[in-house]
Amino acid sequence: MEQTVEEARKFNWKNWAAVRKMGHYLRPHAWGYALGVLIISLSGILTLLVTRLWGQLGGVGTSSSEDAVVESPMAALNINMHNLVEIGWLILIVLAVQAALSFGRVLLFAKMTEDMMLSMRNDAFEAIVSMPMRFFDTRSVGDLNSRVSADITAIQDVFTTTFAELLRQVIIIVGGILALLYFSVTLTLLMLATLPVMIIAAILFGRFIRMLSKRTQDQVAASNTIVQETLTGIISVKSFANEAWEVSRYLRSIKDIRSLAMRGAIWRGAFASFIILFIFGAITLVIFKGAELMMEGGLASEHFFTFLLMTGLVAGSIGGIAAQFSALQQGLGAIESLMELMDESREDVVTQTKQPYPAFQLRGEVSFENVCFHYANRADVTVLSGVNLHIEPGKRVALVGPSGAGKSTIASLLQRFHEPTGGIIKVDGRPLSEYDLTGFRKRIAFVPQEVILFGGDIRSNIAYGKTDASESEIRLAAEQANALDFIESFPNGFATVVGERGVQLSGGQRQRIAIARAILRDPDILILDEATSALDANSEKEVQIALDALMRDRSSLIIAHRLSTIKNADQIAVLSGGSILEMGTHDNLVVRSGAYKKLVENQEIDLV
Repeated sequence: MEQTVEEARKFNWKNWAAVRKMGHYLRPHAWGYALGVLIISLSGILTLLVTRLWGQLGGVGTSSSEDAVVESPMAALNINMHNLVEIGWLILIVLAVQAALSFGRVLLFAKMTEDMMLSMRNDAFEAIVSMPMRFFDTRSVGDLNSRVSADITAIQDVFTTTFAELLRQVIIIVGGILALLYFSVTLTLLMLATLPVMIIAAILFGRFIRMLSKRTQDQVAASNTIVQETLTGIISVKSFANEAWEVSRYLRSIKDIRSLAMRGAIWRGAFASFIILFIFGAITLVIFKGAELMMEGGLASEHFFTFLLMTGLVAGSIGGIAAQFSALQQGLGAIESLMELMDESREDVVTQTKQPYPAFQLRGEVSFENVCFHYANRADVTVLSGVNLHIEPGKRVALVGPSGAGKSTIASLLQRFHEPTGGIIKVDGRPLSEYDLTGFRKRIAFVPQEVILFGGDIRSNIAYGKTDASESEIRLAAEQANALDFIESFPNGFATVVGERGVQLSGGQRQRIAIARAILRDPDILILDEATSALDANSEKEVQIALDALMRDRSSLIIAHRLSTIKNADQIAVLSGGSILEMGTHDNLVVRSGAYKKLVENQEIDLV
C-alpha cells in the first residue's frame, strides 16, 4: 500500500471540511457547550483571582504603608486587603465556587461527550457493516477494528478534557498577561520577550512528537492485527506447532512499538527539559528585576508576590498548551479519519430496525447474461468470463468444477456481494440492481462452505435466519436439519454457548446449525455452497432429505462435490477457468463423455 496509515491519519488543515462534519454531532449540544465555555471562562478568571489573593496574602506585613492604594477590583469586594483573616476567608470562598464550577463542568462535558460518542460509535459501526464486500477485500478486519476504536477514543478525549483544558489555559494566558501589565509593564515585557522562543520550540518539537505518536499508534494497530489473526486461526497455529513463530512475529511488532515510543520519549524529554530550563531561567530573570524595582520603591511587595505567582501560572499554561495542542491535532486527525470512513461508498441496505424494508416475494427466475467479473484489486485476473446461466422458478441448478473455476463467485454475485464488471444479472426479468438490496437479500438463504457462527447460544444462531422466530419455529427448523438430537444432548440444550466462531461445535454440527438457519428463513432463492461437505454419510443422507424438502418449489443454486447432492439437480453447469463448458442433467452429461464425466472419473466429484 503506497500510502501509509500514518499519512492517511495525519491531519491537514486543508481538510478542515472533513472536521466540519462533526457539526452533525455537536449541534444538539450547542447550548451545553456554550454553557461549558462560560463555566470554563469563569473558572479561569477565578484562578487568576485566587493567584492575586495569594500574592496579596504573601505581601501583607511586608508593605511599609497601611494606607497603600487598593486596586479597584479588590475595593469592589469591600474586603480589607491588609487583613489576613478576611483575605483567607475570601480565598476559601473563591476556591469553593471554583470547585463547584469544575465539578459541574466535568459532569456537563462528560454527559455531552458520551451522548456524542454513543451516536458516533453507532454510526461508525453502521457505516462498517454497510460497506460492500470489496471494502473488506482490501482491509484487515483487525486493523479496521483497532483503528475505529482508537479514533473514537481520541475524539472522546478531545471533547472530554483537551478542549476544556486548552480553552482554560488560553484564558489564563490572556487574562494573566493583562493582569501582569497592570502590575508592571516593565516586568511583563521582560517576561513576554521569552514567548516567541517558546512558541517556535513548541511548534518544532510538537511536529516531531506528533509524527512519532501517530507512527506508534499505527504500529499498535498492526500488533493488534497479529493478535486477532493468531487467535482467529488458533487451530492452524496449534496444528502446525507455530506458537513460537507467532510469538516471534508479535515480538518483532511490539519491539517496533517500543522503539518508536522511546524515540517519542526522547523528543518529549528534550522538549520538557528545554521548557523547564527556559521557563525557570525567565522566572529567575523576572525575580531579579522585580526585586530591584521593589528595592527602588517602584513596586509594592504584594504586587511583586502576585506577579511571581501569576508569572508561574502563565508560564505553566504556556508550557502545557503545546501538549494540549498536540492532543487536539491528534483528535482532529482522528475525526478526519473517521469522517472519511463514514463517507466511503456504502451498500443501499437498511441498518435500522425501525426503518422497514419493502416486503415482496420472488418467483425465483435467475438469469446470468454474458456476465464477466474480476476483483477491483486484481483487474488482471479474470474470475468469470461470459457466463450465461438460467435458473427457472422452483428449479435446481448445480455448479461443479475444480477449485478456482468461479462457482462461489457466481453465488457471491447473485447475493450482490460484488457487482459484475460486464454483462447483467436478472431476477424475475428485472436487473438485480433495481431491487431494494435489503429486501432482496431477505428473500435469499445462504449456507456457506465455511460456517462461522456467532459467539452466542445455539438458539440465537438458528434464529439469525429469522430474528423474530418463535421457540417452536426454531425447534422445528433444528429438527428438519437433523440438528435436534445433538442439541438436546447438551446439558443446556438450545441455550448452549457455541464459543467464538462456533469453536465448541464440530464442523458437522456447525453446518447443521447453518442449514437450520436457512430452513427457518423460508427463502425464495436458496444458495448452498458445499452445504453437506462436513457431514458423515448417515447425517448427510438425513440432511439431504431435509434439503430436498427445503428446495422443493424453490429456485436453488447448489455448489457441491458430492454426486448424491448433484445428481438430482434439474441442470448441472460445469465450470472451468471462469467459463461454463457444458450444461445438462447428470444422465445426459455422463453420456456425452465431456468435462463432467472427466470430473467423475478423476474423482473430483465424490461418488458417495
